[in-house]
This record gives sequence, C-alpha cells and structure tokens, in this order.
Amino acid sequence: MYCTFCGSENNDLDNFCQACGNNLKVGTTVDETGYAGGGGVEYQPVNFKVEQKFFALRPTYKISDGTGQEFMVARKSWFSFFRPYLEIEDMQGKIIGTIQSNFWRTSWEIRDEHMNLHATITFPFIMFFRKNFQIHTANGIYNSGDSYFSYRFDAYAPSGQLAFTVNKKIFSIRDSFQIESFGGLSPFLTCLAAVCIDQKFHQKDN
Repeated sequence: MYCTFCGSENNDLDNFCQACGNNLKVGTTVDETGYAGGGGVEYQPVNFKVEQKFFALRPTYKISDGTGQEFMVARKSWFSFFRPYLEIEDMQGKIIGTIQSNFWRTSWEIRDEHMNLHATITFPFIMFFRKNFQIHTANGIYNSGDSYFSYRFDAYAPSGQLAFTVNKKIFSIRDSFQIESFGGLSPFLTCLAAVCIDQKFHQKDN
C-alpha cells in the first residue's frame, strides 16, 4: 500500500503511514480545490483549523479542514495530572492516536492507536521571549523559526523549505489556530503540532 500523501510504501495492514503519519484508511489527500478530502493524489497548500471547544469538561480540540469539515478530535485524558496526555479520536469516536508529554512539557510524543511513534515534538527547556520547537520524524527534523509570544510559528522541512505555518487567533474567547500546510508532514502531525503548542504555551494550568 502506498501513501497518497507522501508516496511511501507501507504494509497493507497499517492504518497510518510509517513515514509521514497520514491516515491510510481515511485516505486524507488534497484535491484541486486545495482542501483536505477524498480524491486526488497531488498535494497542494491546504488550510486546517484547530479550535478548543468552549463548553467542555476537559480540554478538547476540534480539528477541521479548509471547508470547515471536522475530521479529528483531541481530548485531554481524565487521568492526566502531572504529564499531559491527550487521546485523538476520529468522528466515530474511535481512538486513532495519542499525545503524551514529559513532566516538564519539553517533549511530546505523537503515536497511533497501536502505540507506534510517528513524531516527537521538543521545546527548549529554557525560553524567554523567543519560542521555538523541533519535530523529529522518520523523514528528518522539522525546525520552527523563532516566535515572540508564541502566536505565529513557521516550520521548515529538513530541506529548508517551508513546511507549514501556525497562527493563533489573538482576539478569541477560546484558543483557535489557523494552519497552512505546504506538504511534507501529514494533516495528522501538522494539526497535532498546533495542539502541542497550545498545551505548552497557552493553557492556564501551564
């Protein structure tokens, strides 16, 4: 089975691409409109939105594509005290992945439902006004540029090309991020990176 997002070969039983993390069963690709959806195998820049739900008993993020179609939800576990732990669900409520941080919130592991590691997002232990992070993947390390006050990040592929941007809406009751992806990382990893950024920098219990 070949991934429609990055073209890598995978085992027929895999649910996620071992190279980029794309959901092979859902087949999230990009069509000629530039939005995530079925059909088409060529990748074009695409927009996503990660928004924290306002009325929720625990931190919950709804993740949607450029058309506003929600395709993934991230919920913080009830048993997440000292180490943030979030479960990723599809729209049928099935757990398709997890995010777990270390105690210091400097390292965040993104795994699929079989606990296969797809990426590790790391933040420097000491940061002042200039924030940044790295995403460690099977395809190499993606580095972000420096961000003042962590409201906008530009992330670059190992080749140096722009991979995606994350913009936090400043005047908003609930945390909301606009993402523009230029390829290289799947929607699964790109959108969850925004969740990690919010948990790291913008949650009140941080």
